[in-house]
Amino acid sequence: MIRALVVLSLLLAPLTARAAECHAALVLALDLSDSVDAHEADLQRKGLAAALRDDAVRAAIMPRPELGAALMAFEWNNPSFQRVIAGWRLLSSPTAIDAFADRLTAGPSARVHGQTGIGAAMRYAVRSFANAPPCTRKLIDISGDGPGNTGIPPTSVRKSGELANITINGLVIRNPALDSAQPPARDPLPYYQKNVKFGPGAFVIVIDSYDDYADAIRRKLLRELSPNFAAAR
Repeated sequence: MIRALVVLSLLLAPLTARAAECHAALVLALDLSDSVDAHEADLQRKGLAAALRDDAVRAAIMPRPELGAALMAFEWNNPSFQRVIAGWRLLSSPTAIDAFADRLTAGPSARVHGQTGIGAAMRYAVRSFANAPPCTRKLIDISGDGPGNTGIPPTSVRKSGELANITINGLVIRNPALDSAQPPARDPLPYYQKNVKFGPGAFVIVIDSYDDYADAIRRKLLRELSPNFAAAR
């Protein structure tokens, strides 16, 4: 009898230890160009961490047991600066989500001066999927407060074929006082809509202050990780 139980337990072991599946791989790219000060960079990190601790977002990440989403986050500015602040991790448990959120706020943002290299950030995000676990969908979030002004243009990345089966969504932080003193070409919202947003169902959210970042990224995560968004593709 004991021998039979041991054999049965060995047969069932693969079922009970089945690896979690991944419904979405999401790259979070945070703007750290010269227009973003230390306080604003901190608001981005803490806002993202707070959003990940929201109950509704957690439910979107883990819609059912053994099904999660894989996330990674990095900061960027000029074409040669992309700094990972939280590497790829499959978030299929509350503990894993908490650990990822903690990693986002574990240290200060690197203050490296640089312009706004959005195209290079897009390319870096795309290539990071090589280290991601296998997931049903691939998504990129790019947050920023200005148009690209250095390095490869986002349109070149879009036309290169690198973005096959990848969706890029944007979160634009506008400064009304600054925008009123600049020509329309400097307005980041139409720039993101025309040059950054990519793929079926892609969208851009706009806010007028970094203070609103936590709520905006929460709404963004709920939208892009929802089954309805996946169906819209």
